[in-house]
Amino acid sequence: MKNVLLISTGLVLILTGCQNDSEKRLARGCEAAAKVMLAKEKYDRQIDSIKSSKLGMSDGFRLVTINTVTKTKEFSNPQDESFECKFEESSGPFGFAWRAALVQIKIDDVIYGSEGGEIYGSIEDQLALTAAVESAMK
Repeated sequence: MKNVLLISTGLVLILTGCQNDSEKRLARGCEAAAKVMLAKEKYDRQIDSIKSSKLGMSDGFRLVTINTVTKTKEFSNPQDESFECKFEESSGPFGFAWRAALVQIKIDDVIYGSEGGEIYGSIEDQLALTAAVESAMK
C-alpha cells in the first residue's frame, strides 16, 4: 500500500511539473507568434516586454493571453497591449509526449492562422508563424 501511495505521489509531482513547463512553453510560443507578425511592415510597433500571461480553455482549445508593453518602432512610445493565441494540444498517456500547435493569433482585428479549416493570412505568414512558435516552444 505504501508503494502505491509513493508511486501515485511521484506521478502527481511529475505531471504537475510537466503542466508548469507546458504553460511556460505556450506563453513563449504566443510571444514568438506576436513578435513575428508585428515584424511585418504593416505594423508600427514591437513587443518591448512581457508583463504577464494567462491561460484558459475555449471550445477545446488552449487560450494564451500575453500582456505586454509594446513600443512604436520609430518613436518608442510605450503602450500596454494584450495578444491572444489559440493552441491545439495533444499528449500521450498520462500527459507524456505533450505537443501543441498554434491555431491562430489575432493582431488588432486581423486573424493569422486558421479556423474551421480556412487559413487566414498568407502562406508566408503561416510558415513564419509555425517556424517561430516551434522554435520558441522547444
